[in-house]
Amino acid sequence: MIIILKTRNKNQLLIKALSMFSLLIMFWLYYGHMSDKFQMQNDKLSNQLDQTIVKKKIDKSVNLEKTIYKESVVIVNLLEQKHVQSIKIVKNKLYLICDFTTDIEPLLIRYGVAAKIKNSSKNIKIAIDLKTIVENKYDA
Repeated sequence: MIIILKTRNKNQLLIKALSMFSLLIMFWLYYGHMSDKFQMQNDKLSNQLDQTIVKKKIDKSVNLEKTIYKESVVIVNLLEQKHVQSIKIVKNKLYLICDFTTDIEPLLIRYGVAAKIKNSSKNIKIAIDLKTIVENKYDA
C-alpha cells in the first residue's frame, strides 16, 4: 500500500493569493470605470433634458407673445385703426387710448366686463387683462 501525502507548497499558496488579489483589483477598476461612464451618461441626459425644458419654455413664451400680438391687432381692427391713439402693454394689462367718438360696443361684446373702460372728455382709456386674452384664445 502506498500513501501519498500532498503538502501545500508556499508557491502555490502565494500564486492563489496573488490571483485572488489581482481579480479583486480588476473588479474594483471595472466598477470605477463603469460608474464614471454611467455618471457621464447621466450628466449628458440631464443636460439634454434641461435644454429641452428651456426650449419648451421659450417656445411657449413666443407662442403667448404671438397670441397677444394677434389679439391686439384684432382689437385695433374692431375699434377702427383711425380712432386708436396708442396701445401698450404694462405688466399684465393691455392698455388702449382711443378717441372720445370711438364706438366701443364691439369690444364690450367681445370681452364683456373683462375690459375696464374709463371715459374722459378727451379720450377713452381701455384696459384688458392679458390673462383673459390668453384664456379666451386657448379655450377657443
